[in-house]
Amino acid sequence: MSTVGIPSSSLQMQQKQGMNLTQRLMMSTHMQQAIHLLQLPILELEPFIEEQVVSNPLLDIIPIEKEGAFIEERTSASEKMEKEITIDDRDLAILNRLDEDYREHFAGSETTPMKRSSEEEKLKSYLENSICADPSLLEKLHQQAIDTFNNQQELAIADILIGYIDANGFLKTPLQEICLLHNLEESAVKDILREMQEFEPYGIAAASIQESLLIQLRCLHKEGKLAYRLIKDYYNELLHNHIPLIQKQLKCSFSEIQEAIEKDIAKLDLHPGTHFSAQTSQVLIPDVTLRQEGEKLIVDVDRDRAPTLKINRKYLRLLNDSSTSNETKQFIKRHLFSARWLVRNLQQRYSTIERIAEFLAVNQYEFFTQPDGQLKPLTMKTIADALELHESTIARTVSNKYINSPKGIFSLRSFFTTKYTSEEGEDLSAKTVKEAILEIISGENKLRPFSDEKISEFLKSKGITCARRTVAKYRQALDLGNTQQRKKFHQS
Repeated sequence: MSTVGIPSSSLQMQQKQGMNLTQRLMMSTHMQQAIHLLQLPILELEPFIEEQVVSNPLLDIIPIEKEGAFIEERTSASEKMEKEITIDDRDLAILNRLDEDYREHFAGSETTPMKRSSEEEKLKSYLENSICADPSLLEKLHQQAIDTFNNQQELAIADILIGYIDANGFLKTPLQEICLLHNLEESAVKDILREMQEFEPYGIAAASIQESLLIQLRCLHKEGKLAYRLIKDYYNELLHNHIPLIQKQLKCSFSEIQEAIEKDIAKLDLHPGTHFSAQTSQVLIPDVTLRQEGEKLIVDVDRDRAPTLKINRKYLRLLNDSSTSNETKQFIKRHLFSARWLVRNLQQRYSTIERIAEFLAVNQYEFFTQPDGQLKPLTMKTIADALELHESTIARTVSNKYINSPKGIFSLRSFFTTKYTSEEGEDLSAKTVKEAILEIISGENKLRPFSDEKISEFLKSKGITCARRTVAKYRQALDLGNTQQRKKFHQS
């Protein structure tokens, strides 16, 4: 019996050299920075630049008290900085001169701060000490707990519960979970909670809106009224405006239900904690301003929010020093390159915002300058084609940014709306379509409100083609209920 052997060469791995041609989109760190700066809101611009200064030892921020001396020269100075910051050895003299220019400029502009008189200091101290903030919701509840509970253990439980109350005034964490986490007896916690639910604002510490409304009615001594029973037993039916069903089950008239809703229920607070919560108001700072001079709209981009940068001289001297090692020189050159890109990306951000604002100033001129001026439909593709930019660049640039105009402050994003074309060929914006829907609903018979399909037909009769689903979307955006929710069952 013979065995057939398998050649060992067939079992061996073979190595081959080959070439493959593939395409990949490689995005450098500086390109990523440019994209990030485009979509960065103006309030986050200064922290971002400060972060870049921390990571780049060659960059320094010019102190704010010295900036006022050259506000008018900032644009030309920043352009000069962008143009002259390079990493070539032959340009080091230019960098040195640039830094010396800054140093000489500020050397002659330093001033001694004015001293206040003793009376001015007293007035300043009085004004500062007079400033006091309204108590937050938690502070208000804590003070009421101190006034209510004499026992330290009860006060401690109350403080624990207060800590779980959210900004709207609700206690949504289950009591069993709170008791388990803090090793408390559930019966004792329920007793404390029951007393806390009589605190002001009424309706506080409830687990749901329905419970909060019931608490408010109890605190207002309306527990025996029809309004209390409607919220307790027919809450879902009220939400969906199923008044005939409620009438049938309660055997009462429509006018009685309507009176209970209007006089008792409508006055209750759906979110009792928001009025007392220490909510920080969002400050809208426009990135760009349109100001009218005669018949023209002038575009001003806010560049003052970004700190003014300069190059640290000691690193430039190191580059000129023959004793500096090549490794150190490469380190400095690399960070000079990063500084150059930062300035360039900042200028690119300002330039793109300015170009978009100029386009809007021309194409939405009537809207900005006339009281009844209508917003023309505009898509990002339209402006991208006009400015020879990519749509994604437009989208990033208008994100979270605002424009100040003679007509008020608007989100840049709000100028880009869906385009509709009427039968006459007129371009209409989504805002115009929403206004048409609002007008139709405002004029409807509330005993027989229009369906979304019917509203769509009315729009079509006006020359506006708008599908039923789009009508529903715009109706919800206008905070209008559906047919059932808008229906009234008795003529007022």
